[in-house]
Amino acid sequence: MSILHRLLLEAGRRAAQNPEVRRTAARVAGEVYGKVAPKVENAGRHMLETAKETASEGRFSDDPVGYARRFRDRLLPPDDDRR
Repeated sequence: MSILHRLLLEAGRRAAQNPEVRRTAARVAGEVYGKVAPKVENAGRHMLETAKETASEGRFSDDPVGYARRFRDRLLPPDDDRR
């Protein structure tokens, strides 16, 4: 273990023992969760709906590569820049 790694671990341990740091971390985590949770739930619903639509067109076991491509194309339309 490098010296920097040890220093960072020790700093983390000491910060975790500090009640003020723990309260702040809990508050920040709660705020982030409140903002992110609806987006994650929406993404999960979108993926489930996409999987159902893709499954209605054909079985995965018949053409796995084609199924994966159809799923990808439905999930990330061609005009999407994330590919």
